[in-house]
Amino acid sequence: MKRRADKPSPDPGGEREKLIGLGRRSISKSYYPELKTRLDELERFRALLDRVSDAIFVVNAETGLVDDVSGATPAMLGCGREAVVGRPFAPLLPEHIARFADNLFHLTTETLSLETELSHPGSPDRPPVPVEMTLRIVEQGEARQAIIVARDISERKRGEEALRRSHDELEIRVRERTRELARANKAKTEFLSIVSHELRTPLTSIIGFAKIIRKKLGERVFPAVDKSLDPRLGREMDRIVRNIDIIEAEGERLTSLINDVLDLAKLEANKVEYRMEPLDPAEFLRPAMDSSSALFAGTDVLFLNEVDKELPRVRGDRHRLIQVMVNLFSNAAKFTDQGSVACRAKLVGEHLRVSVADTGTGIAPARQGIIFDKFTQGQESLTDRPRGTGLGLPICKQIVEDHRGHLWVESEPGRGSEFIFTLPVENA
Repeated sequence: MKRRADKPSPDPGGEREKLIGLGRRSISKSYYPELKTRLDELERFRALLDRVSDAIFVVNAETGLVDDVSGATPAMLGCGREAVVGRPFAPLLPEHIARFADNLFHLTTETLSLETELSHPGSPDRPPVPVEMTLRIVEQGEARQAIIVARDISERKRGEEALRRSHDELEIRVRERTRELARANKAKTEFLSIVSHELRTPLTSIIGFAKIIRKKLGERVFPAVDKSLDPRLGREMDRIVRNIDIIEAEGERLTSLINDVLDLAKLEANKVEYRMEPLDPAEFLRPAMDSSSALFAGTDVLFLNEVDKELPRVRGDRHRLIQVMVNLFSNAAKFTDQGSVACRAKLVGEHLRVSVADTGTGIAPARQGIIFDKFTQGQESLTDRPRGTGLGLPICKQIVEDHRGHLWVESEPGRGSEFIFTLPVENA
């Protein structure tokens, strides 16, 4: 009777040992434990790679075929390794990039980064995955491989799309709001124009008749009254004259306010036509000083001309620039009861720098930022001077800016103010 052969004992590592050329007798060789350790490390490294959130492709740079994949590739593409490995990498890319895939694998630069999409192999109906792709060429001897790392940026793209939609919606609302404001501004301008014109006619009549009444009373009525009959008649006559003067003064002030409101409305609506021409600064500084000199007659304020000679020409509307200067001189006169008001002009770089400096009450720092707002006063005027409308400085600022200039104030309470504006020099 034949003796049954013993069954071979299980050898779980035998197959792997044969694959790498190690027999049972080689197991005791000194290098085998180290090699086994290295293999285990490679397996652990591969397992770690498979856990990363990026898709990793190893592509043969000569053939364009995928040699290996790891990381999140199966999850990102929705398929197993077998659907990608050994197949061309180009079909995974959008058509406009896929046709230049050979260029990608023959880079002159070491690394390429781009945003693109990866398609699902075998599932053309599924939407592609937006990715941020980094491609690097690695050479090992004569072999060239492309290491491609693709990061899923779907969440970022969704955020960008939501932000874009929000921006578009906001832009639409802004445009609608701008149109509404433009319509409202147009309606306001038209209303102010109508009201102002309607108010001008009766105001002109009131002021005109007040002047006529005062003249007739002074020339014919009052001389015919015998004041000796009643001592109170003289006082009543003086009071009537003062009342008529008040009517005339307030009528003229209201007319000035209406003119300022109309002027500002036209400036804000860009309906003012400027007659721009080359100007010698003296052409608007001298007339403004001449017409404003009466403001300082009989006062303790010196009106000084400190304008440099031979200043370059500027381009502007002569009458509008005179309006700016007269307004600045009027403001200085209202808030200066002694000392001086000086008109200065000099060349600074490529700009003409014009200023009106006074030694008046000055402006508190907290109010210096708002004095160019409509209906705002920088400080209380002197008791014997009118306060004005609070529109002069906004009008001046708009006119200067329409001349491509800038208007500002430098002031110190109790030591005076200096209003300064610049104008670009002609052909600078």
